[in-house]
This record gives sequence, C-alpha cells and structure tokens, in this order.
Amino acid sequence: MIAKISTGADPKGLAAYLHGPGKETPHTYRDEAGRLFTGGQVIAGTVQVTARNPQRWGRDFERAAKTNARVSKPIWHCSLRCAPGDRRLTDAEFADIAQLVAERMGYETHPWVAVRHDDDHIHLALCRVDFEGRTWKNRHDRWRVVEVMREVEQRFGLVRVPVPARGQGRQLSTGEQRMAMESGVVAAKMQLRELVAAARDVSAGGGLEAFEAALTSNPVAPVQVRRNEASTGRMNGYSFHLSGHVDAEGTPVWFSASQLDRKLSWKQLSAVLDGPVPDRRVPAHELPKKRLERAVNWEKRRQQVGQEQFAAQRWQQVRNRLVQEVTALRGPSGGEQKWRKVRHERDEQQRMEDQRRRDTEAAIDAFSRPQPQPRRQPQDSQVEVAPEVLAAVEAAMQSSPRSVTQQMRDQEQNKAAAKREYAIAKAKAEREARAKDAAKWAEIPGGGWRRDVAGIDLRMWVSDEGQWSVTSKTDPTKVFRQGESASAAAGQAAAAAAAKILVEGMWENTRSEKRTPQLESVVRAARADLTPTRPAKEPSPARSDRHRPPHRPPTPPTFPGHEPERGRGYEL
Repeated sequence: MIAKISTGADPKGLAAYLHGPGKETPHTYRDEAGRLFTGGQVIAGTVQVTARNPQRWGRDFERAAKTNARVSKPIWHCSLRCAPGDRRLTDAEFADIAQLVAERMGYETHPWVAVRHDDDHIHLALCRVDFEGRTWKNRHDRWRVVEVMREVEQRFGLVRVPVPARGQGRQLSTGEQRMAMESGVVAAKMQLRELVAAARDVSAGGGLEAFEAALTSNPVAPVQVRRNEASTGRMNGYSFHLSGHVDAEGTPVWFSASQLDRKLSWKQLSAVLDGPVPDRRVPAHELPKKRLERAVNWEKRRQQVGQEQFAAQRWQQVRNRLVQEVTALRGPSGGEQKWRKVRHERDEQQRMEDQRRRDTEAAIDAFSRPQPQPRRQPQDSQVEVAPEVLAAVEAAMQSSPRSVTQQMRDQEQNKAAAKREYAIAKAKAEREARAKDAAKWAEIPGGGWRRDVAGIDLRMWVSDEGQWSVTSKTDPTKVFRQGESASAAAGQAAAAAAAKILVEGMWENTRSEKRTPQLESVVRAARADLTPTRPAKEPSPARSDRHRPPHRPPTPPTFPGHEPERGRGYEL
C-alpha cells in the first residue's frame, strides 16, 4: 500500500475537495447496489457526520484548530492507495486499516475521518489539535507511516511495495508537478538532478575543476555552476542554475545541491570527486596494444577510451530519462484516462436510467389509454343504415367533447401538479421557519450551541450529539431540566420547549402582588420567543377548484334531416 502525506490549514477546503468531483483524478464511490456517485463517503473516524451533510467534519476540525492558534498547519492529510495487482477491499477492511494507522501513528483520540474514493484508495484527514488544545506531533511521519504500511500489507495479504530509500531525490511539489503537466516541459529541478548526478559520475576522482567542466560543457542542456564558499574560504557546496529558468520577476532561480538530492550534498559529493579514480579501462581485445607501445601508455589509452565511452553512455541515459518524462507529460495522464472511464460509465448509467424511465412511462400510458371497442356488425334482421348517415355519426363523435376517461386523466394530472406545488411551498416555508429558530442559537467554540432567555435567569445548552440542558445564567451548575435527543436540531427544540414550560411555571408561582405589567411583558416576550416559528400557511389544493376541469353536458349527435322537437326533453 502506498501512502502520500501533506499538511495544510484549511479544513473546510479539504472537506469540499474530498467530497467534490475531483480535479486531476475523479472522486467517485459506489453504493451497495453498485451505482456510481460523485464525491467521497466517510467510512470511519472519531467525528460524526450525516448523510445530508457529509462535509460537517470540516467545521468540527475548524473548531478544534481554534483551541490552539500556535499551530500554523493543523490539518494532516494522508492518502492510502492499493498497489497495482491488489484485490478490491471492502469498506469494513478499509475502515480497519484506517483505525490501525490511527493507533500506530498515535492520533486515535484526535478528530479524524477516513473518506473512501473509488475501489483502490481512501483519504485520512486529521486535525492535529484536539478540542482541548493538545497537539499531535507529526515528526518523521513520512517514515513512520511506511512501517505501518508494511504491517497493513502483511495483515491483509496485500502486495508488498518496495520501501523507498531515505537518500532518494527530493520530490517535486504539487505546484511544480502541475506546472510541468500544463506546460509539457520537465521541471527544472528534475533536469538539474539528472545532469548534476551524471556530471558527478563522469568526473569521479577528478576534483572540483573536472566536475565543473563536465557540467558546464554537457551535451544535454546548458547549466551554470556557483560555488558556495564561506568568508573564511571554506567550501560548503554548490548551487546550480538551468539556463532560461527564471521566476515571475525574471530573476534566475538557483538550486543548492541538497535541494536536488541528498546524495548530492557537499559531504557526499566531495567524497566522490576527491576519491580514487574508478577503473573504466576498455577490454584488451577491443583496444589492442600497438607495436613497440609501452605498457604504461597502453593502460592510459585504455582508461581514456573507456572514460570517453562511459561519459557518452551516461549522457545518453540522461537524454533517455528526460525524453521519457516529456512523453509522459505530453501523453494522456492516468488522471485523464480515469476521467474518461468515469464519464463513459456515468453516461452509460444515465442512459440506462433514462431508458427505464421511458419504458415505465410508456407502460403507464398504455395502461391508462382507453381501449377501442369493436364495432357491432348489423344483423340481417336489422334495418340497414345509409353510408352517409354513418359518416355523419362518425364526424359528430369526433367533434364531440373529450371522453370521460380523458377528462379523468387530465383531472388526476392537475391534482398531482397542485399537490407537488403545495408540497414544495410547504417544505420551503418549513425550512424558513427552522432557519429562524436556528438563528436564535449561538455556536460555542469547541462544539455545541447556547441560547439565553431574555429577562429571565435561564440558559439553554445543546451539544452536537443532541444532549441538552436548561440551567441558570449566573450558576451553570444549577440544572433545571436536561435530556437527550437524536440530533442537535431536535435537542434545540426540546430545550426550548422545556424552557417555555419553566417560564410558564415561574409566572404561575409568582404571587399576584408581584405580577407587575413589566414582568408580564417580559414573560409574554419570553414565551413568544420560545414558541417555535410557525411556517407560512399555503392554500391546500383540496380546497381549490382552479385545477378542476369545467363540467360540460354531453351534446347529442345530429342526423341529416332530423330536427329535435323544441320544448320537450329527451325520452328514455
């Protein structure tokens, strides 16, 4: 399993990113039915979230971070990705892995969550500061998590990933990687790393002058070299500049050797340059000895030819390495390929859902459509009707009002539309009423809400888990009522109802001589404030006749040459 760690200071931004559609790579997850959704799913952690608000943990992280303002980057982010060839892990297995990492790294009591993306990786988000201000130290976390990954691979039977060496080259920052992807040019740091390492190998045992000459005259890219010497003349290392690499202000950008690779630090570089000259003589059969040539000269010639061949091969390796990087940058990246796959799968899923919806609507329409009745053929004993009479009857039936079935269908559709409009308006009014009640509560740093009753010694408390209590303002240890609800919103409503009962009881227990108009006004205002806001009334569709089709009496068909008698009704 592969781990990648970063730190930051924006918990809400991290939550929006992990539960959003993604940037370089798409963020998706599947439900139990196998349907694909955009975003992430919280599968483990110490912070509670809801299905309607999965990003709630970002707000809780922000509260915890405020308890210790000295920590500049309180957010720790680690992505855990399965190696190629690993099996698909379930949510329960990924949750166990996240819990194991939390215990081994030592932050299991801090606020943290595990967010799953796709089938192969999860994200661990941690607030290094808990709600009491204690800080988790992330020193050497990149190497501590590697040891945990080895334990995870062994316990869950995953592919063992090679352990990276601590002396490997410095990794590119996120900005450098993004700039290289957008421009299609290999980052200057990576180019300098390859060039400096090749110059070190070519000039091994030749001293500083040979190293500088090999680097400045390399056949790949022009490089400038600058010695870093102290005022006492002591050599401290080198700095390098790739020609053409400048910052936004046009100033040349220089990199020290240790910024490129730890193996290029002055201590290790000087040991190679001032060390023994490596034996690079070509085989004797490739360079035969000349007639009357001294053995010493022949050995020198073999060493010189071998050195030239080694330098040519080493610089060619650098070219091949940079060409591979350019090809990878300019070709379709893994993220782009994954985006294409996700878009194709989501389009196919949407197409199938639309087809099922159309099939369902067609079946309902066919079921509700009136079936044509077969025309009864006249018997021989009946009187034959003239063709012009039949044509007149058919024309009259076509011009007659809509059938009863069609009128009922229209009426049902109008009723459904009216009910839908009423439900939407009612839900909107209820949301506005709940928002007005929620605005009366003040959020407490560290979690929870508080609300005071104006003019009366009552204060209400509600936690994020729904536990509530009504206490005294002057003495919070004096609890009048307390309880527990399923959510914070339900706890606020229960606390307000309990406080309203207390206010009414206080007024009833007040003696008549102390019931002043001012006290009565305070009690009335407190009761009105504690009463839940009623949603605005919406007209019920059952009481409205605007959607009902007008009643039309049936019109009898007329026949040629027939005039109905006036003043008489139709006889049965």
